Amino acid sequence: MPLPLFDRFGGPLSAPDVALTPVQALRLSLRRDLTRLFNVRNRLTVDEFLNGAPTSLDYGLPDTLHLSAQSATDLQRWQQVVVRAIALYEPRLRQVSVKVAPATDWPTMAWAQIAATAILGGERVQFQFEAGLTNRASPWKRNA
Repeated sequence: MPLPLFDRFGGPLSAPDVALTPVQALRLSLRRDLTRLFNVRNRLTVDEFLNGAPTSLDYGLPDTLHLSAQSATDLQRWQQVVVRAIALYEPRLRQVSVKVAPATDWPTMAWAQIAATAILGGERVQFQFEAGLTNRASPWKRNA
C-alpha cells in the first residue's frame, strides 16, 4: 500500500469507544491536522513558499520530491519547509522545533522530529510528533 509523504505522526489517528482526556483529544486533533497539512501539495516552489507570502490558497507543502535525504543542505530545506508550514497553517502550536535527519535504514528517507507547545486551559502542554519524509513517490518501510 503506497504511503504518502508525512504519512503518519505515530500512533493511531483514532481510537473508537475510548474517552479521551483534553490533552489526548488535543494531541489527536493536532496529529490529524498536521497529517492533512503535510499530505497536501501547493502550487509554490520551495523558494516561493519559504520567501514569499503564502495564503490560505497555498495550503500544504510545496513539492519537495527534488530534495535528497543524503544532502545536509536539503535536510535543512526540509526543516525550513516544515517549520514554515506549521507557522502558517497550525496556529495552535507555538515554540515549534523541528529536527530533520536522514533515516539510517532507507537512503531516500529522512525523519522529522517536531516538538512544540500548545495552550490548553491556560496551561502550556508539550507535544512531540515524528514524520517520515521521502523524496520518492513510492512506498517505504522502516526496517525493524
